[in-house]
Amino acid sequence: MKPKKSLVNIPTLAVLTIATIVSIYSGLPAQAQEISGKACRVTDPTGTPLNARLQPNGKVVNRLRNGRTVYAQSISTDNQGKPWVLVAIKSQGTYKIMGYVLREFVSCY
Repeated sequence: MKPKKSLVNIPTLAVLTIATIVSIYSGLPAQAQEISGKACRVTDPTGTPLNARLQPNGKVVNRLRNGRTVYAQSISTDNQGKPWVLVAIKSQGTYKIMGYVLREFVSCY
């Protein structure tokens, strides 16, 4: 009995997979592509600590003071389309995830 031929060979599948990843990545907002891994500073104009949340627009799990350096991990949007950044702090040589903050309240460089 002859083995059935696959409709898609392995090299074609690899190219399709890479093309899919590239198209997904390029479909992200430019802001998301540029922010990941960057250092940012908390710049909340209210002067109160910035709430960091478990998920975009979710439960508050931490608070970050104005001027604090944080490190952007990823960007997401809530159900209203507002951008949120998952941020971490560097503590004793390791990064600790603090939560999601509204993108408008961090300045990344």
